[in-house]
Amino acid sequence: MPESSARSRPKAVPPVEAEEAPTDMLGRFWTIPNALSLMRLAVVVPIAALIWTDGSLEWLFGLIVFGALTDFLDGRVARWSHAISGWGKILDPLADKFAAVMTISALTFRGAEPTLPLWFFGLVVGRDLLILAGGSLIARRTGQVVMSGALGKAAVASLALTVLYAVLGADPAVLDYCVWISTGLLVGSFLVYVGRYVWLEQTGGLPKRAQRESEPLRGKRAGVREKGRAEASHLSSNGTADAEASNAPTKHSATTEVATKNGVARSS
Repeated sequence: MPESSARSRPKAVPPVEAEEAPTDMLGRFWTIPNALSLMRLAVVVPIAALIWTDGSLEWLFGLIVFGALTDFLDGRVARWSHAISGWGKILDPLADKFAAVMTISALTFRGAEPTLPLWFFGLVVGRDLLILAGGSLIARRTGQVVMSGALGKAAVASLALTVLYAVLGADPAVLDYCVWISTGLLVGSFLVYVGRYVWLEQTGGLPKRAQRESEPLRGKRAGVREKGRAEASHLSSNGTADAEASNAPTKHSATTEVATKNGVARSS
């Protein structure tokens, strides 16, 4: 085959890697921070059982302190040990929402007084389910996990105080006040989540404030692979133009080579 013909072949487009499975995207599962989050998930069940049966306050507060300690440590251990993963960014808020739903459920349907109103139970459960669904859609489309903002953290703190006052049997007027304050904060923080999702639908991205409050779902290696896929797709879509561009210097080189050979032949 002539050399010029071999050189005129377009460059092969690098193969695109197979799509990653969702579990590969999330990184390692069995890490110390993830184990702490799983322990917090597990301890919620006996806490809810003690609230339901109006059990020992000593055991109840001991388990609550243990759960709070795991919540305090998991993120710090992850940063200290460089074990941050997509699993941890999912398990941590999931454990918090599971704890909220279970404790509110026990306080709503238990036989002992005081109890929380049924509409408040529906508000908490419905809000958390919608936030989980919306957060999952945002993570799939943007690769980012949006963390709780200031209003969301205030809502969680107010909800925790409401649960505490209900467990301690606070005065009904005080408990009602806590319920209404929590309701306002829960609704306000939910509207913030709705605004983020509407913005994503209209612009294809997250608002700047949400970007500052978000963390990448995937690690650096996954990001490099994603960049490689994008480059491969770009090369594939522009393969014809790239091939023509690469043929131009090849043709010039072949012409120069022929001219050089002819010049040598004439001079001899």
